[in-house]
Amino acid sequence: MIVTRFGMMMCMMDMGMMTMPKPLCASRKTSPVCNSYAVQKGGKRRRFPPSLFSQQRKKDIMIKLEHISKTFGDTGDGVHAVKDVSLEIGDGEIFGIIGFSGAGKSTLVRCINLLEQPTSGSITVNGQKLTWMEKQADGKSCMRTVSPQELRQARKKISMIFQGFNLLMQRTCLKNVCFPMALSGVPKAQAEKKALELLDLVGLKEKASAYPAQLSGGQKQRVAIARALATDPKVLLCDEATSALDPTTTNSILALLKELNQKLGVTVVIITHQMSVIEEICTRVAILDGGEVAEE
Repeated sequence: MIVTRFGMMMCMMDMGMMTMPKPLCASRKTSPVCNSYAVQKGGKRRRFPPSLFSQQRKKDIMIKLEHISKTFGDTGDGVHAVKDVSLEIGDGEIFGIIGFSGAGKSTLVRCINLLEQPTSGSITVNGQKLTWMEKQADGKSCMRTVSPQELRQARKKISMIFQGFNLLMQRTCLKNVCFPMALSGVPKAQAEKKALELLDLVGLKEKASAYPAQLSGGQKQRVAIARALATDPKVLLCDEATSALDPTTTNSILALLKELNQKLGVTVVIITHQMSVIEEICTRVAILDGGEVAEE
């Protein structure tokens, strides 16, 4: 009689000699979203590899979020989109934030560059504090932010790409990439030279004179990535950047982001609800559920 390894394991569990391993999210109170992202695909149950949840950061801190909360409306009856989130993202990492729709992913990533003003908490990017908590004379804490001038300078090193590309339809690809440099006062000839180099970097140099309407979805996102790199950012925020693309195009964009991370050393933060995106590119991941970190 041949006894398979699986059958032996089942017998041992029935006799109490062996127990099932603890769930991946057992280090904290188990959240339903953690179990949901250990999904079944092709008849096999898949989980994120434990290395994605390593709490040891091997690089210097590029982004530090401390007790970030964001409430829309009155603090009492408002919508608590982000609740007391603390994260550390290393310099040069590709960090993923995953969760279902409404989990607070986009709100959190927009707090990093203050497109959304957090209700409370401290944000430090590239060694510069953008928001911090300060005690007042009455003993209560109040959130402070950098000046508008300082924020504009800080944002030059924090670029962002979106699901909807957000290209200027009346401008060519070259002019789209030149746009942030023009706003910064870079001379036209210098800006165009750099824009051509960036389009070449993303594989679209031959499309410099084309308009966005003449491009595919993947090509539009490549132009958006080239534009995001125009100011030599330290951080690249990707808010559902591949959600509107087909699987093949998604893989090509992820490969490009990984290549740019390796060549330029830029820190990449990816917001997604797709498990495959996290598995393909990210070095670490945090799962967001109901505005809170369910697992990191």
